[in-house]
Amino acid sequence: MPRTLIIAALAGIISGAVFIAPMYQSVLGMLFINFTHLPLFLAGLGLGTAAIGVAALTGTLIVGAAQGVGPLLSFLAAIALPAALAVRQALLSRNASDGSVAWYPTGRLLVLMVCYGAGAFILLYMFMGSDDHGMIETMQVMLDDMFTIMIPAMGEDERLMASGLWAPYIPAALIVSWLITLTVNGALAQGLLTRAGKNVRPSLEFIKTELPLGFAFALVASGALWYFASGVSAFFGQTLTIVIALAYLFVGLAVLHQLSRGWPMRPLTLTLFYLMLLFLLGWPGLALVAAVGLADQLFRLRPRFAGSAPDKENE
Repeated sequence: MPRTLIIAALAGIISGAVFIAPMYQSVLGMLFINFTHLPLFLAGLGLGTAAIGVAALTGTLIVGAAQGVGPLLSFLAAIALPAALAVRQALLSRNASDGSVAWYPTGRLLVLMVCYGAGAFILLYMFMGSDDHGMIETMQVMLDDMFTIMIPAMGEDERLMASGLWAPYIPAALIVSWLITLTVNGALAQGLLTRAGKNVRPSLEFIKTELPLGFAFALVASGALWYFASGVSAFFGQTLTIVIALAYLFVGLAVLHQLSRGWPMRPLTLTLFYLMLLFLLGWPGLALVAAVGLADQLFRLRPRFAGSAPDKENE
């Protein structure tokens, strides 16, 4: 046990150090900031729930000791708590009726993290308020300053128009970016541990990711709020719709991976698809894939591809 806790504490120290490194203008810190969750996931998914607790607490204390209360709260909310919560749920299991071990479903893990991000957004909005120093107004000022530095030739009216147009989308973009980073780090940690034979639970089966049906109602409700409401209500609907749609994007990609099983040159085909999705199709392509994920939930698309040739899937 002491050895396990020492390793977990070291993982927390590494995570905290990576988090605060950019604050010291470290180039390596800027390069590795997106992997802040990784040491915590390695400790938790490889050593268990006690280890993730020790790692998360150690990382939080390191950040607080080095940078104070503000960064401590940021690390706790964005890094330590979600990683600990995800690991705790991921390691839940029960004995199925056929005698096998049933682990916590991947889709429910995804829903949990989406709800965490959405809840954090709501709490932060309430904390910041809706006056001249509220969330949207703060984002407008940040964008205006960014445009001033990056595009000095842009006129003041153009800057104000651009910052006003894009500011309401910044919270959703930040949450989506955070969710993707969290998911990638968790999947990377599980993959590394599986290859080393140190994983506690079996590999997550990405192609079997399914969301609860109630999540579709949440998507429709937030979309209706975005479309029919105005002001703050529309802003809430817009942000929540984009965040919830991310979960369906993952399901849509799972459908693609299921469909492509048995295809010749499958890794190359999937790589080209992802490159085209990110750099050519953009937001319309992402929305289309999310729509495929929603259609799969409603019309059960993947069982129709169940007869495809098997292919090893370790995602």
